[in-house]
Amino acid sequence: MNKQVSAPQATVFCGIDVSAASLSVALIEPDGSSARREFPNNASGHEALSVWLKKRNSQVRVSLEASGVYSLDLALALDAEACVELMVLNPKLVNRFAQTLRRSKTDAADAMVLAEYSRRMPFCRWQRPAASHLALRTLSRYIGSLVVEQAGVKTRLRSAQSTATTPRAVLVDLRRALAAAERRVERLSSWSRPRQSCASATSC
Repeated sequence: MNKQVSAPQATVFCGIDVSAASLSVALIEPDGSSARREFPNNASGHEALSVWLKKRNSQVRVSLEASGVYSLDLALALDAEACVELMVLNPKLVNRFAQTLRRSKTDAADAMVLAEYSRRMPFCRWQRPAASHLALRTLSRYIGSLVVEQAGVKTRLRSAQSTATTPRAVLVDLRRALAAAERRVERLSSWSRPRQSCASATSC
């Protein structure tokens, strides 16, 4: 009996322009036609986008630019979909590619530029970071924001101490706020240190 050989699956090429509030999505279908959609850049929007992509009944090669916290949750959601092949690109690389298409990277066609990148350029799969690395990065950024807050309190305290007109209640409150900020930074820093060393050790 002859084995039935399935035809190779067609690929849909997708580009996603990511902003803080929204996702602009462009598709290039196997027959060359295109489609565009907008989704909110939040968990429900990511789910709706995944459902829309799965309706293509094809493998979908997605390109998007790395844009820190705005693109990370989206990348994690798309990477979990079996039908998606994901590339997360350096914005400078995308800008150079856009110039070869004679398109400005600042125009409304950013998503289509990224879809064309998916179609024309070699595929380089995004490597999903380990959960421990993601947690450590989030913690480090949060500690950084607390350090900035702590520096602000120090500045206000020095300013308040420079004049005899500052009420004692204000000085007391600022000293308490500074002590609290220092305790928060120390507590979180001590929490992160053993996990950081474990994440970097080959035996963990």
